[in-house]
Amino acid sequence: MSIASTLKIGVDLIDIAKPCDVVIALKKMQLKLAVGGVRETVRIDGEEVTFMRANDSRLASLIAHYESECARLGGGKKRTRYAKRFRYT
Repeated sequence: MSIASTLKIGVDLIDIAKPCDVVIALKKMQLKLAVGGVRETVRIDGEEVTFMRANDSRLASLIAHYESECARLGGGKKRTRYAKRFRYT
C-alpha cells in the first residue's frame, strides 16, 4: 500500500516532499485564519450559528517545522556569519 505524497491545503495541491511549497501554503492558510476567512455556518431549527475553526499555535509550529526543513534542503539559506563593527578612538 502506498501513501500519496500530495495534500490539498486550502485551494493548493501540495507535494509534502517539498517543504518550501508546504510553508507557502500553510502561511496562506494562517493569513486566512487570521482575517476570519475560514468559517462554518450551521443551521438548526431556524437558528444559525457561525463557527471559526482555528488553532493558530499549532499552525505556527507546523510552519516553523517546514521552514526548518526548507532551510535544511537549501531553499531558504540564512546568513550564518555577520560582520562586526568597531571604531578606533
